[in-house]
Amino acid sequence: MKAWQSRLTQLLSNADAPPVLTRDLLNRFSRSANTNEPVATSSLTYWQRSMIASRNLKPIQRGLFLNCFRVKPGVLADSVAWFHSDAVVSLNTVLGDSGVLNNPTTIVTAVVPFDRGRHPPARLGRKTTQAGIIHFFGIPRHILQAGEPDDRLEAEEQYEHSRATPEKALLDWIYLGVSPRSRRTPPPRDDVDIDLLDSRRLRRLVPATKLEQEFALWLE
Repeated sequence: MKAWQSRLTQLLSNADAPPVLTRDLLNRFSRSANTNEPVATSSLTYWQRSMIASRNLKPIQRGLFLNCFRVKPGVLADSVAWFHSDAVVSLNTVLGDSGVLNNPTTIVTAVVPFDRGRHPPARLGRKTTQAGIIHFFGIPRHILQAGEPDDRLEAEEQYEHSRATPEKALLDWIYLGVSPRSRRTPPPRDDVDIDLLDSRRLRRLVPATKLEQEFALWLE
């Protein structure tokens, strides 16, 4: 292994290295590893292919990779902001990962603010990548941003992407289940262990999202 390759591996293995890498980022890291001299494109491409083969880099799509050099490898959810800068991981993914949903999914689910008159409109629906599927759902910005940040979003140090709390993820799903703009059905009551949620946080978020009636009907 060449010296710059060894240093590049170390840089990408650091805890503060990005969980998701682009070709531009790889070029910058390789230059830093090569004493600020650019690495030949052919050499970097050969190294990149060998790292994909050894699963240290996991392709998401062309020019976008999960950084698996780290002790805590990048995951598909970390890439949602590369497709929608204001997307928030929510719904099934959050509820499944937290154990609240009894039937979790391998698909990453995220919500994107729906702004009236936005041009061009946000591209929603399923995004199939080499690392898995991401499903983007649109919700009004006032629902996405309802409540205090500590109630609606997980702490930044816990995740390397914007992620809803389980309580907010449930309310996002309930909203989509009753919205005429959505084909999504409400969360199955028997599959949700509501006792695992923070009841005080939920009591704050329900009125903040103005879903009091919808939440009450879902509980019945």
